[in-house]
Amino acid sequence: MLEVKRGQKLCKSCNKINGVRSFECKHCGEPFEMKKGRKTPKKKRVDDYTTLKKGDVIRVIGGSGPYYETQQGERQYLTDRGKYLVDSVDSRGIHSYGATGYNYLYMGERCRSHLLDSIVKEPHKIVLLRGVSQLNQVSPKRRRSRIR
Repeated sequence: MLEVKRGQKLCKSCNKINGVRSFECKHCGEPFEMKKGRKTPKKKRVDDYTTLKKGDVIRVIGGSGPYYETQQGERQYLTDRGKYLVDSVDSRGIHSYGATGYNYLYMGERCRSHLLDSIVKEPHKIVLLRGVSQLNQVSPKRRRSRIR
């Protein structure tokens, strides 16, 4: 039997140790029983970027996309992480607008750049935050209980 230390919990289905704040097991994906659930639903990565439409809001996950590789082997990513508004999609990527203006998010195969050997073109990891169909939905007003 594994000994569970402080800040850990044990998965009942696979018997592996996880962090105490985990909502599901990182090994088998089995959800844990929690007193309070997630505040927001877990966002899923977009596997097929060609399904994105103009007006969709996506998030680029940091540490993804094309990067410059220094002589020491460090990676300097060429795209900022954060929210982007999809303008259009082509065969190799996504035309979008972010906080820094227009950006092209490369989504093709991993390869070295034809211009510089130190630049590696790698697909971005993206998460759909809000689709076009969700933009017109009105969110209900929050009600706060007053304590008197």
